[in-house]
Parts: sequence; C-alpha cells; structure tokens
Amino acid sequence: MLSTTIGNLIEDLNPRQREILSCRFGLESKERKTLADLGEKYDITRERVRQIEAEAMRRVKEEAQRERLTDILNRIFNHLDNLGGVRKEEILLTELQSIFGDKNLHHWHLRFMGELVNQPLYHLEDEEHYSFWYLKENHKRILDKFLNYLKRLITPKKEDLIVRGKFHNYLVRASRASRIPDFTAINYASVSRRFKINPFGDFGLADWEEVDPRTMGSKAYLVIKKIDKPLHFREVAEEINKAGFDEKKALPQTIHNELIKDPRFVLVGRGTYGLREQGYFPGTAREVIKSILKKKGAMSAPKIIEAVSKHRFLEKNTILLNLQNKKYFRRLADGRYTVIR
Repeated sequence: MLSTTIGNLIEDLNPRQREILSCRFGLESKERKTLADLGEKYDITRERVRQIEAEAMRRVKEEAQRERLTDILNRIFNHLDNLGGVRKEEILLTELQSIFGDKNLHHWHLRFMGELVNQPLYHLEDEEHYSFWYLKENHKRILDKFLNYLKRLITPKKEDLIVRGKFHNYLVRASRASRIPDFTAINYASVSRRFKINPFGDFGLADWEEVDPRTMGSKAYLVIKKIDKPLHFREVAEEINKAGFDEKKALPQTIHNELIKDPRFVLVGRGTYGLREQGYFPGTAREVIKSILKKKGAMSAPKIIEAVSKHRFLEKNTILLNLQNKKYFRRLADGRYTVIR
C-alpha cells in the first residue's frame, strides 16, 4: 500500500529525525507542525529543526531511489494523464485510495511523495483554483486557457444555464474549441473555484446568485424561480430546508419578512408570493384589471378572469365585483369590458 511504502521510507531514520519529518509533513497526525512547535518540544532553535529536517529528507530521497517507486508513480501518472493531466486533490485522493486499496492514504502522504520526487506537481488552493495535482506545466496552461474560455462563453448565458439547463451544450462547445475530450472538460471545470453547482443541479458561475445563494432572500428567489409558480411563505421555507443549501435553517417568519421587503417578490394571494419576472405584479384587484385591459384592449369577463389569474390569485367574484365599478370600467354592447380611466 502507498501509505505503507511511504512509512517504510522513514523507518530507518533515528527517532528524532523520524518524528520531525513525520510531524512536518503530517504523516501520522494529518496535521503539519511548524518549526517553532518542534523547536519548543525538543528545546532547540527553529534553524536546528530545519537542519534536521533537511538531513532526514536527504536520506529519505536516497532510500526512495532504492525502494523503486517507479511502479507506484507510473500508476499515478497514467491515471492523471487519462484525465487530461490534472485532478482536484480531494478527488484524486479518493481515486488513489481505491487504485492502491489503501484507506489509510491521506493527502499529506501525496504531498510528501511529491516533495521527494518532484512529481506530480502540486498547486495549492488559491482564489481561482481548488488544490490540485498536475503532470506538467503545459497541462496547467491548458487548464487555465480552457477555464478562461468557458467563463467568457457562459457569462452572458445565465438564462440558458439556470432556466433552460443547457450547460452541457456550452461545455461541449468549450471542449471542442480547446481540443480536449468532454470528460476532460468536466474534470477541468471541477478544479476551478469560478464555477459551482447549486442544489438543483444547475451549473454556472460561483458569483451568480442563482448558483450560490447566500441570503435567505436569494434562496427564496431561487426556490420560487425553479418551482416556477407562486408559493406560500411557509412552503418557501420548507423548500429551502429541503434543498439543503447550507446548515442555516429557514424559518417561516424570516422568509416572510424577506418576501415583504424585496421588490422581486409579489404578493399574489394570502401569504403567497410569486416573482415579478414571472409576470406577477403588485397592486389592488382594480389596478391589476386596469393594467391588463390597457395592455390587451377590451375583453369579455371570462377572458379577464383568465388573464388576471396568470398574474394574481383573486376570487372570481372579486374580479366581477370590480368590473361593476362604473367609475373605472365600462361594459360595451357586445358584453366586453374596457377601461374608462
């Protein structure tokens, strides 16, 4: 097993060298110790700890050459090469645990091995990427070129991705333009912090509110948008909790307060809210009827009831009662209604 092989490499060191090297790379505790931590433990300076570490590493590198790590490294290199030369660290670790049948293998083992043989190469997490391993600098350049192109491609296409679910179309287009297989394109996208998948399976830019909603108002907006119909504020809270955006629980009253103050939401019935962008708009029953008649012209009562129902949840009798108000509406000879003012 890979973790055992790495353990064997430091077995012949003296106890202090072995412990310092193990602690500096987190081989046993899975947590790295600083030079200061170890200096305090052994009552020596940080420089002396560094010297002991350097000497221990020199000996282990010699031992690594004798241990013939070629087979292990080739299996790792081939795996990375099949994926386009790059793999997100946490995914690669899980795959190598399976490949080597080694549940004890952890990421500090990989980093220690990388330090020993300088391959594969390691990229620490930054603002643009998650931590990942890669074979050659050229693979990293191809990765970044692809990610930049994909970002430019989908930035103006939010509606296509979030509403119509067409991310695959754009991914294929980006992979063709970059001359890489589709599965490599998916792998590359997983390395980037620019992209994210929301609980509904929508892929997009991480800074899109629909992809990474962080406030209760944003979560409520996404829930109503995805379900595509008005919901009672209690239903909105239930849907947010069901989706599992994060550990924060949505409380009905908190959601109600968000819906009231945010102009994106429209009260369409008792405690029920829809989105303005979905065609719902605020106002009294009379104002809704007037708006429809001004836009569409004279209409019969059944047609008015049908049109109003697409924008507000109003009782049929409420609509008919408002139409009888001769101050605002007039009934034509053919039975249709029009707006007076």
